[in-house]
Amino acid sequence: MPPTTSWQKAPRYELVFGQDARVADWVRARLPNFIGWGGQYIAIGYQREGYLQGGVVFTQHSGPNILMAAALDAPLTRRFLRALFHYPFLQLKCERITVLIDDDNPKSIRLVEHVGFVREGCLRRARPGGNVYLYGLLREHCAWL
Repeated sequence: MPPTTSWQKAPRYELVFGQDARVADWVRARLPNFIGWGGQYIAIGYQREGYLQGGVVFTQHSGPNILMAAALDAPLTRRFLRALFHYPFLQLKCERITVLIDDDNPKSIRLVEHVGFVREGCLRRARPGGNVYLYGLLREHCAWL
């Protein structure tokens, strides 16, 4: 992409709604130990110039809880964070979001802890060659609403 001049704006990230399969396939391709969405899912992405840069997939909604999986190729934006937390907490009225992260993925661990998730447990030997950490974020602790 050519550099922008003072009178040009850099291309903005756009939120992607209603393209669940496209976003979910993009996320799936970036998850090394993908085990499935477990039925129905909703996906939210963000893109720049038509190319996905990040996505989250929500699945296994049980009323108070929903499971979230995510993949990113670009830094998170505040707009995307607000959108991804709006859906489970405000639209579905969930009390919590659950995330599972491989123990050998320090970048994702730092990211989820930075946005407010708390490590609640360790699923020992839950994936080939390692453990999976269980993270949760309660609605009242979400700073992005």
